[in-house]
Amino acid sequence: MAIKAYRAIRTVREKRVSQPRELEPAIIGMIGEKAVQLGFAGLPRSTAMRQITRAIPQINLNENLMQIALDSLRGVEQILARLRNEFGEIRVIGRGEGRHPDLAGIVRPDFIAFSERERDPIIVETKDTTRKASTDQFQAMYYNGVADRFGVYLLEQRLEGGDLTISSRLVRSSAKTILIYPRLAQYSTVEEKFVPDEELIKGIWKAKELGFMGRSPETECVANCAHHRLKVNLSEAEMEPLPPPPLIFSEGILQEGGDLDTDYQVSYAWRLLPSQVKLALLMSNRRRSAGLVDLKGWLMRVVGVDENSADIILDPEKREQFARSRPTGDMLLKSMRNELEPWKDILKKRLEVAAPSILARATSVYSLPSRSDSFVKDAWKRWG
Repeated sequence: MAIKAYRAIRTVREKRVSQPRELEPAIIGMIGEKAVQLGFAGLPRSTAMRQITRAIPQINLNENLMQIALDSLRGVEQILARLRNEFGEIRVIGRGEGRHPDLAGIVRPDFIAFSERERDPIIVETKDTTRKASTDQFQAMYYNGVADRFGVYLLEQRLEGGDLTISSRLVRSSAKTILIYPRLAQYSTVEEKFVPDEELIKGIWKAKELGFMGRSPETECVANCAHHRLKVNLSEAEMEPLPPPPLIFSEGILQEGGDLDTDYQVSYAWRLLPSQVKLALLMSNRRRSAGLVDLKGWLMRVVGVDENSADIILDPEKREQFARSRPTGDMLLKSMRNELEPWKDILKKRLEVAAPSILARATSVYSLPSRSDSFVKDAWKRWG
């Protein structure tokens, strides 16, 4: 972790022109995800194959990718038959996003599903490889741990009851993960949870802090420890772990009177609006037309935003007022300067340069459709 942090701010990666073969691992992953999504939807293999080739046109130009797609669909069919015996009918409803507030991190498993025999959600992770990796099990355990510890998986656009639903939904529940290997026609159910404790979380951030400074934590590892393969030698040191900068910024937003719930609702609803509607709203004056009244009703009834957020979206003056009320990175550097002082000693001028990125991370991790303030406050207390 220290070496990765060290490299993150010191290594200049040269841009290279990717060759087609370098794209294949990513394309293979996309094939596996699409095969699982379409297979779980119950589409015939021929129909699913047509949809995959339309969604991933590179398949049509590569016989190897075409065969992988066929093998993946066959494998999913076999897996589904066994899964139905174990869980009953399984419905993939969409993609979910888990938040880990203490690590200021986000996890994005492939799909969230529900089954007729299980009350809790099922996380579905696709591995379209020809062999299982030792890290797969750990990844699944971590997904389960995020759900168990914080009970937050955010679902946005999804299918429920066969219909598209676009109102955000927070799943607050334990979960299990199914690792699916389409090309192997195998799956693995992981119920174990990995929940990093406070000591490990703070150790991770301490390692990052030291890495930014060109140091590493004191260790007693042996010569064949995995980190030696990274070919970076850092002198060892110790220091106190500090709260993540995105968490500090989020606490600052709340102290400045910011509303992360509204921030999320406005941003999400605005993303859903068609381009021509956005343009009309940006060009409109304050006159309330019947169309705007209807749009407000749609935003509240279908998208699920509250009235205040709907008004901000539709009223130019309120949009401008809301934009001015949102703290900027520079404002938070000043209002939270005491809390950020240790980070300034570590990052020097990089902290000011990174402020916009830290703010973007803060809002992406800590803003939720509801109860964002509790999400932030609870994490702040654990770091206090």
